[in-house]
Amino acid sequence: MAKAEELNTDWQRSAGDFHCLGPCQRKRLPASEFSKKQVERALDSLRNIADKDIRTGPEIQTVLYLSGVCKRCTEDKERQAQADAAARRAGNAGNADAEAEPDVAGEQVEVTLSSRPFGLTPSSKGPGYVVLKASEGKPAAKAGVRPGWRLVAIDRAEEGADLPEWQSRLKAAELPVKMTFETLGSRDFCTSCQEILPGSSFSRKMRTKPPEKRRCSACVEDAAEEGPNENGEQRSEAAEGAASKLSELKQLCAETAKEAEQVTGLKAVRGAGRGRGRGYKRP
Repeated sequence: MAKAEELNTDWQRSAGDFHCLGPCQRKRLPASEFSKKQVERALDSLRNIADKDIRTGPEIQTVLYLSGVCKRCTEDKERQAQADAAARRAGNAGNADAEAEPDVAGEQVEVTLSSRPFGLTPSSKGPGYVVLKASEGKPAAKAGVRPGWRLVAIDRAEEGADLPEWQSRLKAAELPVKMTFETLGSRDFCTSCQEILPGSSFSRKMRTKPPEKRRCSACVEDAAEEGPNENGEQRSEAAEGAASKLSELKQLCAETAKEAEQVTGLKAVRGAGRGRGRGYKRP
């Protein structure tokens, strides 16, 4: 029987000295069935055995055989993990679809405004009169009108299809004015692109903001890309403005000093002292 020092520790040529502890439970396998790292770890353990018969003794189950799984079991485990991950992703996607808000149509709401100005700013996009902004403190905002609501009737008369017609109708209406709006339902209104979009187009954080500050995810990303350039241009313009003002101030000071010199005949001299600022020490 072989001794510990007689065992071939070359992992590429060693054969029949290992068995798999994985699902296959195969025994007497060559080292090539295992990764090099696992084989080297097992052989290091064998080298620590004293001069004993490596085929007998209590160490045979804990030391002589590879404590790990073969390449086949490892690959099977990885494939199973990938399949499980794919199944979880599919399940999460299905749950997200199930939890998504259904596309519920908006309902019609009637409000009565008894004073002008109403405080309504219409959107420049979309058919008809869509509210872009309801100014805080104005009659429309107090009545609960929100951005994205579409005006469908004035004094219960559905007239006007285009924005100018609705605006003319509002100006000519006698107080109090009864307006009928169509709400958003399960959708939301982006104040940037001025589009009525599904709720999934907005992040959860954005949907917690007031309606007049909500922007869709696409507009947020566009603003993030354009932001650094715009900020850089603004900083550059501010720096140029400050430099220009400083130059003008220096020029005025020079002209004033020159005029004083002409009147008094004394030449202006700049003092070398720095005053009693930080770091001043009394002599």
